[in-house]
Amino acid sequence: MSRLEQISRMGFLRKIIRDYYSRKTLEEPSDLHKREIALESLEDNSYIRHLSFPYMQLLYDYIMNVKTPLHLYYSSALYSTPYADKMENKIWEGSELLFDIDADKYQGCDQKIWICPSSGEISPVEIDKCSRGEKPLEYSSLPWVCIKKAWNDVLKLVDVLKTEFGYERIRIYYSGNRGFHVKVQDPDVLALTREMRRAIADYVSCEGLKVEKMFPSYRNMVIFGEIEHGIRRRVYQLASNLGLLEKKKVKGIRDLEVLDIDKLTDLLGEVCIQIDKAVTMDISRLSRFGNSLNMKAGLKVMDMSINADIDAYDYERFSPFKGFIKVKSLITGDINALGMQLSLSKGNIYRLESFIGIYLVVKNIALPVDASELEVKV
Repeated sequence: MSRLEQISRMGFLRKIIRDYYSRKTLEEPSDLHKREIALESLEDNSYIRHLSFPYMQLLYDYIMNVKTPLHLYYSSALYSTPYADKMENKIWEGSELLFDIDADKYQGCDQKIWICPSSGEISPVEIDKCSRGEKPLEYSSLPWVCIKKAWNDVLKLVDVLKTEFGYERIRIYYSGNRGFHVKVQDPDVLALTREMRRAIADYVSCEGLKVEKMFPSYRNMVIFGEIEHGIRRRVYQLASNLGLLEKKKVKGIRDLEVLDIDKLTDLLGEVCIQIDKAVTMDISRLSRFGNSLNMKAGLKVMDMSINADIDAYDYERFSPFKGFIKVKSLITGDINALGMQLSLSKGNIYRLESFIGIYLVVKNIALPVDASELEVKV
């Protein structure tokens, strides 16, 4: 990509990002003055940390006039001096409890190709070097069905947090790219240590679970009681919903509900939730602002209701932009972009829906040509 093209791309991204934030769209976290603020800067690709703003207008002034954020974060932790440049000097006061569920972990959901920008070639298999010597770009596509799978795990996680831990203040956010973030904001989570958070992560994901102790068997049967709790409750409910339970007489006791032990492994695979444990354990983790832009995809970090009908959503719904954009392709070949199949030729210009065109630009496989039809959604 030439210097002129880089400037054109940067100018385009700066304009749409600042146009969006000029609407003052960000969700303000509680105790803003106690949060560390961080961002990745468009202008120099630097990661800037240890910022602090006592109120939102100062933050808006910064991102509109000083550094344009590709990504904008605040700390899950509360600090006495959040602006201190060393963690030990910030004086930790507590942290929210975070969970991260990514959609690319499911089988068939991490579809990759490798792109050579100078030649425009696409390779379906990994290559170390392009024909003209440059390092190829790795490009991943994520079918919407994978996002739906992640949402189903979000629902399971929230049920566990409410039913088994008793938490009530739970927020769910689409990450703006490849999954969901779940934040527990009950006051009693603030003092949880790293080890306590590790234990919660292990429990949710069933890591280290001693199956033979949790589910002792008798003649290849797992026997359930009238009231079950925790992981046994989850397995019992799922087995009941799937019609896998039978009523049998065991040791003279009639009508006990039992499960064939051979079915237990598959059921555990359904009720144990894959999370990024490092996120949950980290008491100084940074979290994306609600309604901020995730410029890995050009989509918005959006608050989600637990009652949301995920079938009514798609990638376009998470775009804060509308209209069309003309872009010049830097590649030749077929790709999937946010669920849309595209056949591109290097050097050709295409008029695309805004969310698709922006996605191609941020992925460095197209250049903006004309954005006169592009608008921020009201």
